[in-house]
Amino acid sequence: RTLAMGSIWDLDFSRDPDQKYLFVPDGTNQKVWIFDRQRLEAVGAFGRGGRMAGYFGWGHALAVDSQGNIYTGEVETGKRIQKFELQS
Repeated sequence: RTLAMGSIWDLDFSRDPDQKYLFVPDGTNQKVWIFDRQRLEAVGAFGRGGRMAGYFGWGHALAVDSQGNIYTGEVETGKRIQKFELQS
């Protein structure tokens, strides 16, 4: 149901051996979606539009490091990188 510029701007896989999850930054709706890779169904999301920590202003890029931490990059007025640490 996303209009404007669409919702999938990048993606990366979880770092577990099966790469069970896809992480997808949604710049239009200002959140990161978490998808079950096998079923291609959303199982969660985090973030919302804004300037506070954990919020997004045009979240555009996403990467997952070898420890499973997620890094997001913003464009337009945001122009910042945020790190989300994996919690076990």
